[in-house]
Amino acid sequence: MVLSAWLGPKLMPGPGETWAFVQRELERGVLLVQVGITLQRVLLAFALAMGVGLALGFASGRSQRFEGLLEGWVALGLAIPRILPIVVAYVLLGLNELAAVLSVFLIVLPTVVVQVREGVRTLDPRLFQMSRVFGKGALEVLYFVAWPQLAPFVWGTARATLSLCWKMIVFAELLGRTSGVGYQIAFYFQMFEMRGILAYGLAITVALVALDALLAWGGQRAGRWRAREATA
Repeated sequence: MVLSAWLGPKLMPGPGETWAFVQRELERGVLLVQVGITLQRVLLAFALAMGVGLALGFASGRSQRFEGLLEGWVALGLAIPRILPIVVAYVLLGLNELAAVLSVFLIVLPTVVVQVREGVRTLDPRLFQMSRVFGKGALEVLYFVAWPQLAPFVWGTARATLSLCWKMIVFAELLGRTSGVGYQIAFYFQMFEMRGILAYGLAITVALVALDALLAWGGQRAGRWRAREATA
């Protein structure tokens, strides 16, 4: 409040001014539409990154040969500046949905692979040996042996991935889309309207906090067996 009074409501609006702007955008029917567009892009990039990352990370953690083939690409993906895939995708594919989602998917994928791979390396090999002794099939082993041990890592990876996805999607929208929260932030930046910047930033943050809470709840449920084992 002191900062707002010092800079003035134009440069640093208070909560009241920002909330009034949010209400105005809701009445206009714009805010929820733009947040929905961004969430759609975020969830698509998130689903692609988690699906492909889980498969590659599991294979990499279980096979040293596959890890050797993949490691160079993973290291490259982790090292390059995150803005680069977005810019390259826009240049090659145009300023469209495919470029935005695909670039964010490529940015996030190496992180998913690394985290899942490290989780796979913690799996107890004795349980797999026991499963083979009892003649269990590959799907049974995957579901009843690997997944319970790996689930907490997957849920933790999902939370980090969701956070990175929404930040990079908003950035991609700011650079080259004509809809979504990132575009709205860029628009109000050009208008020098701090209330609009804060309002749309607040809206997408609230939406993603809710999704993160859902993932956190899922992670707690997935790790309940470890807590029971520790107290037994």
